[in-house]
Amino acid sequence: MIIVTLRIFVPPERRDEVLKTLRLFLGPTGVQPGCISCRFYQDIENENALTLVEEWESQADLDKHIRTDDFRKILAVMDISNEPPEIKFNTVSKTVGMEFIERIRGK
Repeated sequence: MIIVTLRIFVPPERRDEVLKTLRLFLGPTGVQPGCISCRFYQDIENENALTLVEEWESQADLDKHIRTDDFRKILAVMDISNEPPEIKFNTVSKTVGMEFIERIRGK
C-alpha cells in the first residue's frame, strides 16, 4: 500500500476556492481503480493548513492516478500554497490494529 500525504497552506482569500477544488477532487479519485481511500483535513489550529491523504493499493495504481487530469487540480492547488507544500509517499508493507496494542500490553 502507498499512502500519499500532501500538506498545503493556502492564502485566506483563496481558502474557499481551494476547499471547493479539493471536494471536487475527492469523488473522482475515490472511485479510481486501486484507490483505498481519499480524504482531506483542515488543521484545528490553522484553518488555512489543509492535508490531503490518499491510500493506494499499488505503485502502478498511484502512477496512473498521477497521470490523470484530475491530479492536475492538485498540482494547481500546490501552486497556490503560501509555503512550499509538504508531500510524502509512504510505502506500507504491514498494517496491524487493536491486536497489536493488546499484544504489547499483555492482554
